[in-house]
Amino acid sequence: MKARLHHIAITNFKAFREFSLNLEGRHLLVYGANGAGKSSLYWALYTFLQSARKPRNGIAKYFDPANPQSLLNLHEQKDATPKPGEIALTLRDTATRNDTTYRISQVDHGTFNQPAILKGDLASDFITYRFFFGFSDFRNSEKFDLWPLFEKEILPFCVSTGGQVPYDMWQRIKSGDPNPSRLPGIAGADAYDRFRQNTSTFARVIAAVVDAISVEAQRFYDAHFATDDPAKVTLKLAVTTPPSAIGSNQNDFKFTLPVIEFGVQLDGHTVTKPQSFLNEAKLTQLSLSVRFAASLVNLHDSDLKLLVLDDLLVSLDMSNRMKVVDILLSESFANYQKIILTHELGFFREFRRRIGSAHTEWCLLRLQGDAASQIEAKSEKTDLQRAEDYLNGHDIEEAAMFLRKAAEDTAKRYREWAEGKSLPPGQFFSLTENLRAARNRLLENIPASLYSKVLKNTPKDHRTLLLSSDDTDLDGNTDLQPKDKGILKSKRKVFRQVLVDDGWANMDAVDAVDRVLEMAERVLNPASHGSTTPLYEAEVRRAKKLIDRLEHLLGTKF
Repeated sequence: MKARLHHIAITNFKAFREFSLNLEGRHLLVYGANGAGKSSLYWALYTFLQSARKPRNGIAKYFDPANPQSLLNLHEQKDATPKPGEIALTLRDTATRNDTTYRISQVDHGTFNQPAILKGDLASDFITYRFFFGFSDFRNSEKFDLWPLFEKEILPFCVSTGGQVPYDMWQRIKSGDPNPSRLPGIAGADAYDRFRQNTSTFARVIAAVVDAISVEAQRFYDAHFATDDPAKVTLKLAVTTPPSAIGSNQNDFKFTLPVIEFGVQLDGHTVTKPQSFLNEAKLTQLSLSVRFAASLVNLHDSDLKLLVLDDLLVSLDMSNRMKVVDILLSESFANYQKIILTHELGFFREFRRRIGSAHTEWCLLRLQGDAASQIEAKSEKTDLQRAEDYLNGHDIEEAAMFLRKAAEDTAKRYREWAEGKSLPPGQFFSLTENLRAARNRLLENIPASLYSKVLKNTPKDHRTLLLSSDDTDLDGNTDLQPKDKGILKSKRKVFRQVLVDDGWANMDAVDAVDRVLEMAERVLNPASHGSTTPLYEAEVRRAKKLIDRLEHLLGTKF
């Protein structure tokens, strides 16, 4: 059985008075301004999964208005008859499509020891921006000890190679008090023995987990962030002070907390204070490598696997953010149902563009409202989707306007990507200018005469026929020297590749630009819509197909 999160219902919890979201098993990308409930959604999911291994009073307190740790919505509580607080998640079996709803509230602990939620808690991962801020929040004089951050942000999601749960092991010793009940005699001595044994076991397990994370973090960093480094970056994460417990009674007992140190070398030279020597972007790349490595080495088999991210990239520039987006959309995290939360509309739109044709697998939403009134999830549509809506409503003028916006956005982003810089702020470039600039960039890798005279109108099925499929004519040519035959064969190989791979992708993109340019003046020019020649719906629908194609072909390049 495989399960997906199908429906979320939250009542009287943090920012939500009453909130419902139908995911239908899709991934979720959410934009929400500060105060719109984005982090409350994160904490509702976190609280729900963690509830499976907590006692009833450890969950009921969040929904008890008399408890100081209550997480009830303050505005809802002011009502004469406030709704009882509750979080309810519906899971759907992907094979049978049967639904099961689990609830937690002050009176209902429906998740406790439930296998689906227990396993889902261990297999899921929650990552928030706090990890990355905490990673660099060390003064120059301080030791780079990650244990406090590790305890809060990674340990709850760790599973050892032997199937043990380090978080549960830590809960048995974290108090540092082997005998809280002050048992006398043999019972007290046994309590100290158990505590020392539990501490030794945890020390072995946590050292192995941290070592595995360290190795994976280096591999991850090298694969995704090392390309432009002027010096080789080597990172190391290790338990330098293992947790320990010595003594057999209250008078001589001593408990030592673990220390997890983080170190960096540049071309083999140790950086003694990474928090002072490295800039924020590099520290964030390193912390991302550590955090994602923790996810990848702690993979746990489960029917339900969530990856929930709350504004984790706020300190990265857009180019590095998009690297992380590509990582999240890669095979490494293919088994997770992803829930991405951000307060930045620009990042939301870039992520949405990266999703591209896979958008049917995603739920793309904007949270609006506030804790005092009502928070709702609204569909956040692209310009092309809005154009489609207006077309379906036969409002062709509005449809054409949104088609133009979509074409302008695609052409501008491709031009900026191809030129490696943003267009000057405050300076206007028309759609036609940006399309022609994009066309020129595309043609840089294709001889213009080859494109216009040979390749432009060649049907796709005929492309491979432009060159012979083998080199028998060269082999049989007695006028050619063996060295010349080899050179020609090598060049033919490259030419064949151009005809079936990147070259054709560029040519298809040039063709898409040409076709959009051809109809831009007629359909995408608002000034022309008031002419005596009416704009027809069929024209606008054809324009939409062309811009769909333009967005797809150019969007695959940046």
